Amino acid sequence: MATQLGIGLAKKNHEIHFVSRAMPFKLSGSEKNIYFHPVEPISYPLFDDNLYTFALTAKIVEVVEQYQLDIVHAHYSIPHSLCTYLASQISSRNFKTITTIHGTDTTLVGRDKPLFPLNRFSIEKSDVVTTVSEYQKQHTLDQFQLHKPIEVIYNFIDPHVFKPQRASAEVRQSLAADDEKLIMHISNFRQPKNTFGVVKSFAKTVGKINARLVLIGNGPNMAETKILCLNLGIIDKVTFLGKRNHLENIIPNADCVLQPSYIDSFGMVSLEAMASGVPAVTSNRDGIPEVVSHGVTGYIADPDDHDALAAYLIDICNDSELQKKIGENGRARAMDYFLWDNQVEKYLNCYENSLNNTM
Repeated sequence: MATQLGIGLAKKNHEIHFVSRAMPFKLSGSEKNIYFHPVEPISYPLFDDNLYTFALTAKIVEVVEQYQLDIVHAHYSIPHSLCTYLASQISSRNFKTITTIHGTDTTLVGRDKPLFPLNRFSIEKSDVVTTVSEYQKQHTLDQFQLHKPIEVIYNFIDPHVFKPQRASAEVRQSLAADDEKLIMHISNFRQPKNTFGVVKSFAKTVGKINARLVLIGNGPNMAETKILCLNLGIIDKVTFLGKRNHLENIIPNADCVLQPSYIDSFGMVSLEAMASGVPAVTSNRDGIPEVVSHGVTGYIADPDDHDALAAYLIDICNDSELQKKIGENGRARAMDYFLWDNQVEKYLNCYENSLNNTM
């Protein structure tokens, strides 16, 4: 999302500098007004680990002073916002710090007791704090007992990138047989994404619909997921596609996207599916209901209610008119509420307000 924001700002003729350990995969390196600065690890025999936070802080100072930056926008409070604050204390140039809380920095990392005071400090010291959903705003305020206001700016989509027209017969045939419905899940194969629940829900559709489950991504629960598929007798109906870039060329080929996460501050994959004209079946947790409108653009249920999730999959796959209607509604909602141009303008307002604030 940070990459998409940078691209959107560059399109509006702002000069954008990415500071990261690796080039964001969505950048080609030839975009106008965009510059990339790699953070090279600092290693000394005296220390067991690379000093990444020091390296990041030093790189921020270097880039701020060399290019006379006005704003540093830190995505995630730990470690990026904290490093940005340290850089602001070191740099001879006065700049403003914007921190965007995406979720895991306050839900997962935020639960880590030793990091709690660092997390809270970095948020409080930011000039402006934003987050991606009303749920995440309230959770952060409650978790850290903050006095700092937080502005909600939803994640966004470029409708020219994620769109139904990117569906391809060739890609579709490479993923499933012509007579199979295609159910897709995109995951880092970690517990919060509930990939086990995906498999269990899909297993309950076997015999009721002729479908294939395509799992995209990689992660620590990959081997256990394969074992679960074997134990449930559905391994021949599941494809492990591995990690893929350019999901905009894959998602539109699905009949449904299944994302019953335990923890999700927003539900970006569901939004990408909606923009692609694909119904989303997802969970009722956290910020997801702010994205997916139940019964209109998709369906939501408790992530452990495998019967309900399976029933929604069956309804969508058995009713082509319902599938089409929900897909069209999802595309319309993505355009109405999560359009990239509108959200980029909101970030620009944040930047301008921070620059105008002399405090």
